[in-house]
Amino acid sequence: MSFRVGEFQRDQAGLLRPFSPWRSCERLQQVSLEELWNAGKRLILLDVDHTIVKWREEEFSPEVLDWISKAKSMGFQLRILSNTRHPERLARLAAVVEIPTKNGKFKPSPEMYRAALAETGCKPEEAVMIGDQIMTDILGANRTGIDGIWLKKMDGPEFFGTKFNRVIERIIMSVLYRSMVPGADEAKTTPIPLLERPVFRQFGIFLVVGAISFIIDNGIRFLLMFFLKSGGASLSDEIGRWLRETLPAIFRFAKSNAEAFYPVTAVIGSFLATFNSYLMNRRFTFKIEDKEDAGKQLVKVFMVNYVGLAINVVISSYFFTVIPGHPKQSAAVAGIIGAGVAAFWNFAGQRYFAFKVHKRS
Repeated sequence: MSFRVGEFQRDQAGLLRPFSPWRSCERLQQVSLEELWNAGKRLILLDVDHTIVKWREEEFSPEVLDWISKAKSMGFQLRILSNTRHPERLARLAAVVEIPTKNGKFKPSPEMYRAALAETGCKPEEAVMIGDQIMTDILGANRTGIDGIWLKKMDGPEFFGTKFNRVIERIIMSVLYRSMVPGADEAKTTPIPLLERPVFRQFGIFLVVGAISFIIDNGIRFLLMFFLKSGGASLSDEIGRWLRETLPAIFRFAKSNAEAFYPVTAVIGSFLATFNSYLMNRRFTFKIEDKEDAGKQLVKVFMVNYVGLAINVVISSYFFTVIPGHPKQSAAVAGIIGAGVAAFWNFAGQRYFAFKVHKRS
């Protein structure tokens, strides 16, 4: 999915309205200061990394410095809002461009935005936030009633945690791009029907692969637990007894040999199911033929799936506590919600992170 420049019709964004930017531009210097001034903007809030300077670097481009200088000469007030965990570097950067910084809860919390408004005496409609991340810069601005301008990320590496935000960002923007004001050429094209887009076909195949992997996971668990034997005794009883005797501190939770052995079956089943997911999604869902990055892709698939497992556990545990009714019904509904959210995460993570399909489409 390529980055698109333009203005968004946020009233058409529906449930994704909190994530919708006001406009998008490729670079800071392409943001028209004259248009901002004519739109009544008097306060410009700036992100740091990949907005005015590359991550971990401290050298500004001449174009960025000229843009900032022009903004000051036109009468704009400027503030820097950053989620950095390196305040010393932020202070050095702020000193170079001579722009005050605001501290507080990390974006998308409205705290820093409100502090900047209070300090400058500006109203939300008089401010604009410029940044490269939908999940922090734009969402935080919208939560405060401030218009946000989304920039294309600068070339170069970025913080590992930000890469996961990018996965969610790509999913959201694939929908929000449909609410952009069409350009002259774009208005002449016939949009592809929603359900005919490749991503929906891929998601359908992904769900089938997920069902097969689920069967493999649970089939292996049952096979190891109840069918395989060792010396006439069940494998679960033999290995479970050995685990309880050898590692009593770790397996003290187990009231039987089978209970001690079950986590082992879960690890084996989950590992093989994830490996199957990798092979089938690579071949059938995303149709990756290049074998050069196969090893790295496998590692990333495991990373995505185990983050998905954590998401499933957290979400299902939360909903189990808040859904009223019989515990069995609450558990069933909570499990479906958790599995559903995790499925979207796993699909997006494999599509945009592990296999990087957006670079091939």
